[in-house]
Amino acid sequence: MFGQKLSVGIVGGGVGGIAAALALHRRGIGVTVYEQADAAREAGAGLMLWPNGSRVVRELGLLEPVLARSGGSTQFTIRDVTGKAVRKIPLGRFDAPARCIRRADLLAILLAEFPAGQIELNRRLVGVHPQSAEVRLDFAGGASARHDAVIGADGIRSRVRAALFGEILPVYRGYTIWRGLAHYDGAAAEPGSNSETWGKGQRFGLLDTGGGRFTWYATANLPAGQEDDPAGRKAELLQRFGNWHAPVAQVIHHTPEMAILKNGAYDLPRLRRWGRGRVTLLGDAAHPCTPNLGQGGCMALEDALTLAKCCETGRPIEEALRQYESLRQGRTHRIQQRSRLLGRLGQWEDVALVSARHWLTRALPARWLERTLAQVYAYQT
Repeated sequence: MFGQKLSVGIVGGGVGGIAAALALHRRGIGVTVYEQADAAREAGAGLMLWPNGSRVVRELGLLEPVLARSGGSTQFTIRDVTGKAVRKIPLGRFDAPARCIRRADLLAILLAEFPAGQIELNRRLVGVHPQSAEVRLDFAGGASARHDAVIGADGIRSRVRAALFGEILPVYRGYTIWRGLAHYDGAAAEPGSNSETWGKGQRFGLLDTGGGRFTWYATANLPAGQEDDPAGRKAELLQRFGNWHAPVAQVIHHTPEMAILKNGAYDLPRLRRWGRGRVTLLGDAAHPCTPNLGQGGCMALEDALTLAKCCETGRPIEEALRQYESLRQGRTHRIQQRSRLLGRLGQWEDVALVSARHWLTRALPARWLERTLAQVYAYQT
């Protein structure tokens, strides 16, 4: 074990960065987190903790507070626009639960376990300088810091990644995603039974976040960067989805206009390398996924715990970072590929292809589906 002699700097104070910081801190490793905002916060509505993500949370000793602040998911239902079930997928055959939690709540749970004095806010990274025995980080305003190792957990447009490998532009996958969080107490949304509805080139998902709150997301095929409808995001969504089955229109209506988030579906080409020397990447900085499998947050949590375990082995830090990368690269690439493929299928517009998609989804053998889910959800760090 390296002990306090090892100093790690983490750039990025989101779920992945704070989870890595906490896992390293609990192993006696000195950690400082650098966040460019004036507070550690998470953008977004809800985050799915599938069994592989819940398993990490459990190993961190935080499953109980997560259960208290999240909603359960015992079944996932794929529907058509009338509300008819195309396929029901049970989720109760794993040793860890599937939960949906607000991103802000998960981050707050992680932050409550990590020393606040080891997070530096308003630190916008402007330079990364790896050297033989340390890494120097430079920040706007002239501040700098030196660490034995640096982890870039700074998202899909990572400055750490750009410093290592040059600018690598995210790739737009052809559709836009809106997200929101709404209170809903009607009978059309059954607690614990989350769903995604498939239309022609459009989808709508509904996830139980607990306490009568539901996270929702909507997708539509649009050019990259298309501006909002002049009437506003809520009006545009109601125009697109208002005649879909209940409670689609209701949850859109109950979401404040300013709380509706809108982003393009982006990911990156596969990175052959995540790090160099004493620097590596984590989460979306290394392997951003389109959101179709709901695995972005889970992959970051898996990264965080794997990284911490590699760093407690006592081997030189460069070897520990390369071991972490070798353990994670294959799995994250497979998740990226599956998520990208599912997004393409989900965004089909042709009527014949949409009908074929529904037929095939109904016809998939249950045993094959179970094996496929197990490949994602049964993973152990």
